[in-house]
Amino acid sequence: CFSMFHLNILSRFWGPLYIVLDKSYLQGSSKDEIHKMCDQHQIIMPEVLFLEILTTKNENMVKCFNKFPEIENPVSLIPNVGSLLRYEIKNNKPCSPIQTQFLKIRYVFNKQLSKNQFVFTDEQKESLKEWKESTNEMTSSYVEKAIVTDGWFPGLKKYVPGQSTKPIMDAMDAVATDIDSVRKIYRELKDEIYQTYNAFWPEPQCIDKKWILLRYLQVHLLAALEYIRKYGKEPAATITKRIENDYLDIDYCIIGTLSDGLATRDNTMAKFYSLLCPGKVLIS
Repeated sequence: CFSMFHLNILSRFWGPLYIVLDKSYLQGSSKDEIHKMCDQHQIIMPEVLFLEILTTKNENMVKCFNKFPEIENPVSLIPNVGSLLRYEIKNNKPCSPIQTQFLKIRYVFNKQLSKNQFVFTDEQKESLKEWKESTNEMTSSYVEKAIVTDGWFPGLKKYVPGQSTKPIMDAMDAVATDIDSVRKIYRELKDEIYQTYNAFWPEPQCIDKKWILLRYLQVHLLAALEYIRKYGKEPAATITKRIENDYLDIDYCIIGTLSDGLATRDNTMAKFYSLLCPGKVLIS
């Protein structure tokens, strides 16, 4: 885990790094800290961060946009994880290096966003509403899948929250380090998708840690195991804001695995990233 001080030292030896920024780090950092990061490194803003900022409370939105440098292309924008997955499936090749996926546009953030003066159009409001509704639906789907994840991990058959977390941690370690086991799960899903949608995914032996298909599966498995650790194998009575945030955080970690580092103040995402990318930069 690196502090800004350590990151400054590393930058002198390694040069600029590609760092994924998440909402927790943005909200918990000063304007000066964010400016220094943007000045010394290539900061990546996943689509989920942009949408999370736009749909948060107005005063929080203003604070977030006010922290970015008022320059052209202050951060690198990247499509959502779904788009990156479709790229790999269509082209049968990994979407890394991650910088090849940056949106090739010139832009500046509208100054009104950081001055509490921006007025959303009806079309923009409707688009954000649809995204929030889609997020709620996808979170429910995430929970439904999480509670049956123990089918791939026999050691969790009798697990209930409050017991020793060793079976959970053993399963997480396997997800992070046993790539062949992850490929076996991928093959099951690949075959199921072909039977259901007649869609072809790349062969399991072709994918490795450079593929977002593999990283997507790893992070989602870790998130499912974390859900079981917290809530057990029963569906949530209601989709709380905490569960929804847990679901949204997944995208930051996925894109972070293909980057040089991740800037997060979320302990769970930091744990996942440390497991999956022990040799990369974690800023918290």
